[in-house]
Amino acid sequence: MQKRKVFLLMFALLIGSLTSATAQRFRASLIGGFNMAQLDGDDLSGFNKIGLNTGAKVAAVLSDRWQLSLEMLFSQQGSHRTRDDLYFGQYDNIRLNFVETPVMISFRDWKFHVSTGFSYARLISYKAESPIGEDLTDTETYRNDLYFWVVGATYYFNDRWGLNVRWSRALVDLETREGKTLLGRNLGIRLIYALQK
Repeated sequence: MQKRKVFLLMFALLIGSLTSATAQRFRASLIGGFNMAQLDGDDLSGFNKIGLNTGAKVAAVLSDRWQLSLEMLFSQQGSHRTRDDLYFGQYDNIRLNFVETPVMISFRDWKFHVSTGFSYARLISYKAESPIGEDLTDTETYRNDLYFWVVGATYYFNDRWGLNVRWSRALVDLETREGKTLLGRNLGIRLIYALQK
């Protein structure tokens, strides 16, 4: 219950900042793009799971070069089998739906922003399937609260539009069963639209 209150408070602060982001010290942006995700420990290779990465961001302008930002995202991650994967593995695919709140510090030079930070992700739903199409969802016991280390860079084409590439790695194991591990890695590619110049 306490985590839900903190989450709702962060969401209210983000919405409040978006509605009052016309001040020069704060900049609000909309984000839309996709993730290419992988789970280490599922016996599936590559960043083959494609999912949405969309939401909003508010950045506090600390100086001409530095910004501190908070994002509120819907983020889909997981893993997906390809022809190169071994057939006898346990999974065909795992689909994970998160509400994610990255807190990032960014350094700006010319049209580039380079960022790093940490993200809290709340698992809101998931589905797991076997190679023969069997639904494994009820047999999985995934952790609801995850934390990620995030690094990324954004190139701004003009005052409003930017292209962001972001890599993240889970700091907490998704799997709760002893002797099993599922650690998420994720590459996000997103367009960023600033609501004001």
